[in-house]
Amino acid sequence: MKRNNMTTILSRIALEQDEEMQQLVRQFADGKKTAGTPMAIRFRPAVREFISRVSHRLGISTAELVNVLMEGIMLETLAPRQATVTRIYERFWQLMDAHRLSVTGVATLLSGMNMGLSVLESRERTLDYLTASVIHQLAEWFGVSPDWLNGTEKQPVKQVTFTSWQDVADRLLPEVCAGTVLPAITLVRQDSSIDHIGGKMETVVFIRQLKQINRITLRVVTCSGIIPHEVVANYKTNDFLTFSETMREISRLGDIETVSVPEHIFTQFIRGNELPVSLLSILRAFVEEQKDKGINCQWSWE
Repeated sequence: MKRNNMTTILSRIALEQDEEMQQLVRQFADGKKTAGTPMAIRFRPAVREFISRVSHRLGISTAELVNVLMEGIMLETLAPRQATVTRIYERFWQLMDAHRLSVTGVATLLSGMNMGLSVLESRERTLDYLTASVIHQLAEWFGVSPDWLNGTEKQPVKQVTFTSWQDVADRLLPEVCAGTVLPAITLVRQDSSIDHIGGKMETVVFIRQLKQINRITLRVVTCSGIIPHEVVANYKTNDFLTFSETMREISRLGDIETVSVPEHIFTQFIRGNELPVSLLSILRAFVEEQKDKGINCQWSWE
């Protein structure tokens, strides 16, 4: 019996590939994309609605969305090595776009690596310049994992599991003493009493800081992690927030942000599969949206 599920279908695609399929994969992997003949596809209602909603939010056509997803499946299934190379290029630009850097901004940032506009406008030349040493330097600047940037790791950062609020403070203090730019802290909780992922309420911690590199300002999350509430009493949270407020008042710490978010946003923070700077952008947009509705989503130690 041939079962039509994702696991079985992907396995059969890999096992039943032939030379013609490989040529098709190489065609779009090398950037040779040509217009094709129209094809009518009957989607199930939920799938059709999902594709329509996602394409609308991304600002692309449903046809382009389906094509990109299918090309990704073909590449990952039939050409895993080429998929890794493609991920390096795509994640490089995902990182730059997440920090809202224009092409000229990227060229300025990477001027010391001789990655000018003529290099950045070419996929092949950009990949040639993204050596191991360059990837490690970019990972250090942007606070991401070099293994994510080189395409071998799924998560862009390695989240810390904090054992206590003292553990958070110990990681915060070196940032305070390191330079003139003050670190800041963001604490995110789910706005219900139940965390459906871990079973109990948790707090996500982002320690963030502005960096100035080659006249380009970057907002970087230097440390991100999760602190389970079962290991700390509530008064310890109050103590940490009081400590942070004292540090802010004596100009040793930047702003302190505490936000309660709905489950679908909190889930993204917990899983850690997205860039921290992108998650912060989602958080800012949510806070502004709630503010426009007259809703305060900040929580405090009072």
